[in-house]
Amino acid sequence: MLKFLKFNFDINSRAQPRPRQRGQSLVELALMLPFLLVLLIGVLDLGRLYFAYMTIVNASREGARYGAAHPTDTTGIYTHAINESAGSGIVLTPLSVSIQCLSGCTTGNPIRVTVIYYFQLITTYLFNGGTIPISGYTEFVIF
Repeated sequence: MLKFLKFNFDINSRAQPRPRQRGQSLVELALMLPFLLVLLIGVLDLGRLYFAYMTIVNASREGARYGAAHPTDTTGIYTHAINESAGSGIVLTPLSVSIQCLSGCTTGNPIRVTVIYYFQLITTYLFNGGTIPISGYTEFVIF
């Protein structure tokens, strides 16, 4: 009954590669490495894209927060939105920030700050692609 459970393992023996298979793993690595590198760069691009999106949304939020208190100070709204993204490596200009008072810039009406940024992926440098527009907006009620 225990004969079929009996295994014959020799601890001192090692699996020896066959003479014709000595470079097989190197060839497999050479075949798969480009795909793995493109996959890794794609994952890094997605992380950078998410970081840029969060920076854009935070910039619009900061501009709208200032605009809710000072709706007629458009220069201050631009400055607060641009300064929010200053340390992140994402450079915004006043052209990338738009301000809208949806029902007039008076108390109780919403103000919307929209930020648009054109993001360059690493993989598009490799494949000669363009940019991806990222936009985020925030609305606050003017008080």
